[in-house]
Amino acid sequence: MKQLLLLFSFAATIAHAQIDVNTEASLRGISVYDQKIIWVSGSHGALAKTEDGGITWATVKIPGTDSLDFRDVEVLSPTEVVVMSAGLGNKSNVYRTIDAGVTWKSVFANNYPEGFFNGISFSDSKTGVLTGDPIANKLFVLKTKNGGASWKRVNPNKLPMMAENEAGGFAASGSHLYLGDNFFMNGTGGRMARILKANSSFSVWSAIYVPFIQGESSQGIFSLDFCDEKHGVAVGGDYTKENQGSDNVMITEDGGESWVPADNFPVYQSSVRFVSCDQVVSTGPGGTYVSNDGGYTWQKTTYEGYHTLDVALDGSIWAAGSGGRVMKIIL
Repeated sequence: MKQLLLLFSFAATIAHAQIDVNTEASLRGISVYDQKIIWVSGSHGALAKTEDGGITWATVKIPGTDSLDFRDVEVLSPTEVVVMSAGLGNKSNVYRTIDAGVTWKSVFANNYPEGFFNGISFSDSKTGVLTGDPIANKLFVLKTKNGGASWKRVNPNKLPMMAENEAGGFAASGSHLYLGDNFFMNGTGGRMARILKANSSFSVWSAIYVPFIQGESSQGIFSLDFCDEKHGVAVGGDYTKENQGSDNVMITEDGGESWVPADNFPVYQSSVRFVSCDQVVSTGPGGTYVSNDGGYTWQKTTYEGYHTLDVALDGSIWAAGSGGRVMKIIL
């Protein structure tokens, strides 16, 4: 599968200025590989990348996907990238490139009419997991062991039952799930907000209640991250009330077995990432926030609100959001 690559430059004379890579796109996916390589994805088949730290950006096209909504992107190496589209039925797909976007291959296509992909997480360049809305009251889970070249469904008989109208996740930022070296977690919402936790082989599962805002289809856990096997943060809220927050940020210190609320977090948040075990950054349409005590207390930054953000291993932080906006975050 061949694609058309259009290069374009931006006059970023002001350091770290916000850049609009596609003003018609709502960007929901972002992957920061290092300080130079960043990919973003979004509505109307939007894909863009930079390989020079944001000085110039390239629009990337996967043929025949202009109508798709790319809600997640994962950069596994400078040349290997996995992209996921979200939507009912045949709108949910996974694509992969091994040449930095010059050519693409469709590696998985949803064949369930009620299927809806929500996000992808990789623990390394080979091992990954994708989850989607429930099929027959069981979370839809795919796993890969070869960098997304092929995917296999996890046996649904191993998974806990989901409640009626419990969402398998929110395709808001590609970060409602987390795959570590020894465990996996998926945040849910809607009628019930829970953590569905599994071991690394996805053979043993448990369902953990989280005292998050829940009950309505727009409420629940939207993003979670861990800095080690014990310390994690989950954020979310009600996406129909972007400037309000109640019981929407939680912290765990025992590997997700129990969760406690952060202090007075004021607004809905759609994406969270650890910079270190002490420093956490979070964003949503209502603003971007930072915590310097592991997620217990938060301060609003001067940055605008975005839909998604990511932190590279080297500490580089970027965010992306509505109107095709991308921004380097300096804390």
